[in-house]
Amino acid sequence: MEKIISHPVIGNITIKKKVGNKNIRITVHPINGVNVSIPWYVRFSTAEKFLSEREEWIISNINKQKEKREKRRTILGEGRPFCTIKRVIEFVEKEKSVADNKVKVVVSAGVGRIEYPYGSSREDLVEAITKILRYDAREYLPERTKEIAEKFGFTYNRVFLKNNKTNWGSCSRLNNINLNIHLMRLPAELADYVILHELCHLKHRNHGLEFHKLLDKLCGGNEKLYSRQLRSHRTNI
Repeated sequence: MEKIISHPVIGNITIKKKVGNKNIRITVHPINGVNVSIPWYVRFSTAEKFLSEREEWIISNINKQKEKREKRRTILGEGRPFCTIKRVIEFVEKEKSVADNKVKVVVSAGVGRIEYPYGSSREDLVEAITKILRYDAREYLPERTKEIAEKFGFTYNRVFLKNNKTNWGSCSRLNNINLNIHLMRLPAELADYVILHELCHLKHRNHGLEFHKLLDKLCGGNEKLYSRQLRSHRTNI
């Protein structure tokens, strides 16, 4: 059972009743927003009062997360090439006098080029990069998954490419491998690690001891290293 309330500053807040909860818990997530879990027997009005008391703390955490994201944001634009597994993407800003106000994407062997009009927003440039990532992901990820699967004796159904904001990949009950197109922004060995991680889920559906034993073995004993390195990367640009 859940209730969604609208706050003038925070936005939508989801309150969920959960069996087994003993306390009221608030989580502030940069993508999933503000969520509150409460014991089943606690009234929603009690949770709302608790939220009111914690309002300053919530807003402070939201602002801290925004500041952290801003610091980690990749700066895009002319003179700042953007590297992927397949290519180096260059940005070229058009002269102010040029009437063409459209962002143009050009792809050739090993190189990508994004030509954009003066005053283009960051969102415009991210959208152009995403087009190149989709193109490269279709060419690279399914074939690379096939190579790794054959090397280690895995059999899967299909590979689906996603533009996810919260995970690098997943494995479905139908033995489909779902991969994030933003794997193309990772070093090649980390992209391989994510692919291998999802392939190992074909044999072990959880993250238990046997799963980690298998993954570490196939990673040459480097699972913890790759996992730590992966945490320094983000799924969004």
